[in-house]
Amino acid sequence: MLAIALMIILPTTCLQAGSTIVGAGSQSCTSWMNRRKNPVVKAAFESWVVGFISGLNVSAEKDIVGGGDFTGIVAWMDRRCMSHPMDQIGIAALDLAMELAGQTSNR
Repeated sequence: MLAIALMIILPTTCLQAGSTIVGAGSQSCTSWMNRRKNPVVKAAFESWVVGFISGLNVSAEKDIVGGGDFTGIVAWMDRRCMSHPMDQIGIAALDLAMELAGQTSNR
């Protein structure tokens, strides 16, 4: 649980230097933006991100997703990946989790 908490707190630059992201999360945001060309890839990428966020949520001491909003998560990733196409999907998803955690602390 401590490791998950640290992942949420640490800046992404530290994570890029020493952590390995596997699966769809290891792909670039350019790949995320191109996912619509293939329904299987689209489902895999979106499921990976939602699963990643859900996993962090389950491991956290508080609910960071507030009931979950699949459409909102995908839309956030679309905006982020459009503006940062070279980022890894996993790093973008971690930034989303940190943003959600910050919103939760303000509730």
